[in-house]
Amino acid sequence: MKNYFKINYIESILLIIIFTTINFCNVILKKLLVYMNLPDGMIFSLSYTVPFIFLFIFISHQTQKKNLILNLSMKMSPWYIYLLIFSMMFSMMIVNEYISSLVPKNGPILGNMYNEIEHFLNEEIKNPIPFFSTTVLLAPICEEVFFRGVILNGMLRNKIHPINAILFSSFLFGLTHMNPWQFVGGLFIGNFIGFVYYVTYSIIDCILLHMFNNVFAILTMFFFMKNKKFIIQNRDQNYWILFSFSVFILIIGFLFLMKKKRLNTKNK
Repeated sequence: MKNYFKINYIESILLIIIFTTINFCNVILKKLLVYMNLPDGMIFSLSYTVPFIFLFIFISHQTQKKNLILNLSMKMSPWYIYLLIFSMMFSMMIVNEYISSLVPKNGPILGNMYNEIEHFLNEEIKNPIPFFSTTVLLAPICEEVFFRGVILNGMLRNKIHPINAILFSSFLFGLTHMNPWQFVGGLFIGNFIGFVYYVTYSIIDCILLHMFNNVFAILTMFFFMKNKKFIIQNRDQNYWILFSFSVFILIIGFLFLMKKKRLNTKNK
């Protein structure tokens, strides 16, 4: 019998604590990179990637030490599955955009936090190549391998109920984004990607969906930022038709994927 990597709730939280600690120590790395006179874009990419590298080295060491199999599946799903899950992802982004917009963006605490995030993004977009390569390539790969490939996969291997495993791993995913808007987004989008992983067990599917989400988010943020508040405050009938259709797509897609999951389970 294969000895797969398994993880429980406490161990998942400890991994997040280790990851957060490395990120705080990352301030020293940034100062070192600035001292080395590296380009701002390279500093952004390296400071994002290095904590994940340390974390993956730690996890790899633990699995080798205990002779465990992480078993990250790189298989591709059939074309019709991609057609469905990308349609569902687009629908989920529409639903998430509305729910995230309900989080206040003003006030002494949230207002300042939101302004700092906007300022940070506006500064980083001045270096488009490293920003896009990090956000669209590195972030989906690193985050999906960690949150779905390590935490969710490990919890499922540990016989934790799939709903609990998906919800908890997505909660941790949202929490690490360190602000309420991305927490909501991380929770909803993370739950959907986690569900897709549970159905397909393909980390490739998760990475592709995450990339798609980030590309859409960047385009929305930087090309429609000036009109976004107006759109949110003036939702017309067409928007709610789109919103309702998105919910319908998500329900139909969920039922289809669950049926496929049950059939695959029976055939094993």
